[in-house]
Amino acid sequence: MRSAERCSVHIVTWNAARHLPALFQSLDRQDTSAFTVTVVDNASDDGTEEWIRRHRPDVVLLRNFRNQGFAKAHNQAISLSFSRWANADLASHYVLVANPDLVFDDSAIRQLMVFMDAHPEVAACAPKLLRMGPPEDADDPFSAPRASVIDAMGIQMSRSRRATDRGAGEEDRGQYDAEHEVFGVSGACALYRASALKAVAEEGNVFDEDFFLYKEDVDLAWRLRLRGCRAFVVPTSRVWHERAAKSDARHRWLSAFRARRAKSNTINFHSARNHGWMILKNEDVVNLLMHAPWIVPYECAKWIANSFTVTGWKAHLASLAGVARMLKKRRVIHTRRSATPADIRTWMV
Repeated sequence: MRSAERCSVHIVTWNAARHLPALFQSLDRQDTSAFTVTVVDNASDDGTEEWIRRHRPDVVLLRNFRNQGFAKAHNQAISLSFSRWANADLASHYVLVANPDLVFDDSAIRQLMVFMDAHPEVAACAPKLLRMGPPEDADDPFSAPRASVIDAMGIQMSRSRRATDRGAGEEDRGQYDAEHEVFGVSGACALYRASALKAVAEEGNVFDEDFFLYKEDVDLAWRLRLRGCRAFVVPTSRVWHERAAKSDARHRWLSAFRARRAKSNTINFHSARNHGWMILKNEDVVNLLMHAPWIVPYECAKWIANSFTVTGWKAHLASLAGVARMLKKRRVIHTRRSATPADIRTWMV
């Protein structure tokens, strides 16, 4: 690895072969070469491995023999990067977590790295993430229509502890075009300072592998906040995302529950289970009490809605089964924290 390569781009795939041509074309067009790419494939059976070996022999490929989930697969790539950077200054090295269904603007990665270099106090940043449709021409991966609709401008947390993608579903009119601090960054596309990830790792794991997938990025954002770390969105960096499960930050509770019913059982199971674990690991008792008028009605409504489905009951039981593990992690997290409950409360809006 050349010394200039201070950024490691990590892509976790599971049956994502159709997305790879456009993704890698956009990576090839980047106006910086200061990054390497690692793909972790979670036992795809759609030709993903074959496509990468044939078309991208320059890429580091880690192949899992079964689906290990988003969190563990990214931890594998992060661990590999840390081993390569064993003698490097991790404060000036970065991990870019990226979904396979992305297309990067030509300067996207450079813009993120320039921002982080200029702001050493920041632990994570994200681009302006916009929505994209599927390709209109099967022979042209770049034919996907790129909408001017926002997919995510960072993660925001409400007083009810509902985490949403800031600006999701809004027409992009430049309303978020100033660099702005956010609670955290979406795991769909996020640049993390390697030293910050090292600091918040739990038993060597950056993402909580118990989460498997869904809300692992919110959990990481919360843990970073508890360590006093900051996160920003860099709107000059643009990336388009063909998101499978679309969200809308403007949804009220009822419409949000209706939208959830349209999502797969897998997403709903992990979302419901991981939400409880995330609260148990990271929440402050004083903040919980102060925001109880918002939290209690929302949690009761969620519990009732989930109780009408088999998936919901499975999520309830799975969440309870993990309480002991989460309490053990909580003790470590809160022993290491530097942010006060009031610091965290300012982000619960």
